Amino acid sequence: MVENQKIKEEKARSTVELFWQAIPPIWHAARSITHETATEEFHITVSQFHTLRRISDGNGSVSDLADCMHLSRSNISRSVDELVNYGYVNREQDAQDRRNVNLTLTESGKKLIQSLLISNGNKMMEKINLLDDGELDDISCGLIALQKVFGKKENTLGKR
Repeated sequence: MVENQKIKEEKARSTVELFWQAIPPIWHAARSITHETATEEFHITVSQFHTLRRISDGNGSVSDLADCMHLSRSNISRSVDELVNYGYVNREQDAQDRRNVNLTLTESGKKLIQSLLISNGNKMMEKINLLDDGELDDISCGLIALQKVFGKKENTLGKR
């Protein structure tokens, strides 16, 4: 029994080491693709992209955005102001509580985020398509397992 525990601990240790070898460069590459897509194709900042994406995911107030993006309300508010000026975001006063302002995407904002996500996804697919079916299955299983242990409660793939 003790031997099994040692084997499991060694497996866990080598998995953590592999995690730190693999994830940062992958994350850097994904961020670079997002940066290129947002700035060069759609002429918005990466922060504005993330703000639009989060609003489309249902984070409908400056406070919600600040919490999930780990930024100050004033920084988020400035970003939202720019997106309102570009015609991508609406600010609507809450009918029940006028102190609350709800954020929604305009039709232009919805089209922009949808186009950006498609373009970004296509660029990611170019990389992912280099893998064979077995590797894709292995990665999918691994990512689902990592979601379980690192707090993501459900797989939201395809729920946009």
